[in-house]
Amino acid sequence: MQLTLPLRTMTLAVLIAAAVPAIATEVTWTDTATVDAEKAGWGRLARLPDGRWLAVTTRYPGGETTTLQLSVSSDNARTWKPLSRVAEPKRKLDNGELFVQPDGRVLLAMRSLVDGVSYRLNVYASDDQGGSWSFLSTITRNENPAGRKDRGVWEPVFTRLDDGTLSVVYADETRADETPSFNQVVSQQLSRDGGRTWSPATTIANQPGGGLLRPGMPVMARRPDGGFLMVLETCGDDPQCPVSYKISPDGRTWPAGLGTPMADQRCGPHVMSTTSGTMFVTSCFNEVSASDDNGSTWRTVKPPAWPLGFRHSWPAVVEFGPQEIGVVNVVDGSVQIRFGRYASGRSTP
Repeated sequence: MQLTLPLRTMTLAVLIAAAVPAIATEVTWTDTATVDAEKAGWGRLARLPDGRWLAVTTRYPGGETTTLQLSVSSDNARTWKPLSRVAEPKRKLDNGELFVQPDGRVLLAMRSLVDGVSYRLNVYASDDQGGSWSFLSTITRNENPAGRKDRGVWEPVFTRLDDGTLSVVYADETRADETPSFNQVVSQQLSRDGGRTWSPATTIANQPGGGLLRPGMPVMARRPDGGFLMVLETCGDDPQCPVSYKISPDGRTWPAGLGTPMADQRCGPHVMSTTSGTMFVTSCFNEVSASDDNGSTWRTVKPPAWPLGFRHSWPAVVEFGPQEIGVVNVVDGSVQIRFGRYASGRSTP
């Protein structure tokens, strides 16, 4: 027998159901893997066309040179072996960033410097899935810093825009001698030929009117429902460098200013969108935030069980499979991954 509820009761039930929030994303952290234990720092990953994982880490052999180590994993990032290395004589390489193009070519961006003499953001390319590398381009450079160590360019990060254009965003100190002076800004350049040539730089985050604040360490991700979200730190007033985010409809056009503050994140943020539609952010505060509404609101979830607290460990968050993420971090001089399973709180039609 079918029962029919009175209209008033049905309306009340609908209102109550609408007022109940969706279950928020939670993460259960599981196993840990070591990517590079050789006095390493700054780990970033990319999945290769054949399904393996490629990692870039920084090695510090001492003296005037630091190098980038490439490692590969065939078991979904659980075990790693050395694959190749990139070095430039008497230059310090760091901030390695990997990007796999649709044609399978792998790009490796980095900052390359001689302190107080030369600052460059260079790009190398590999056509054998990271086994060997050749120089491709210089995104930007400052070859006349006049001995200054605060006139550099730092932390390049690639994103593919909807029309296939390759974007790179980075921290940029080269506007510090302008009037008005900007201690540091976030700059963006674009490439329509796979990273061979680059457009002039545009400023996409800065202190309005100029000043001593230092927005930097930007990372972009595509929002699940369209558009792009960028996280960045702003150093200056707070030594722990609060994190904020900005939203763009196309990855090129950004609102003015320093963005919307994000709770529980400090310094060196990283953002990622999963195939399930949940977005995750982490930072040197070593907390993890999740968003189930396209990056409009954020909630702190249980962090990985490393006893780190705030530390300049430069973490990144990566998706390894359906409902599985991992945080890549520098722990006791090695680059490690803490894996986690999550249940998405994102609503589905």
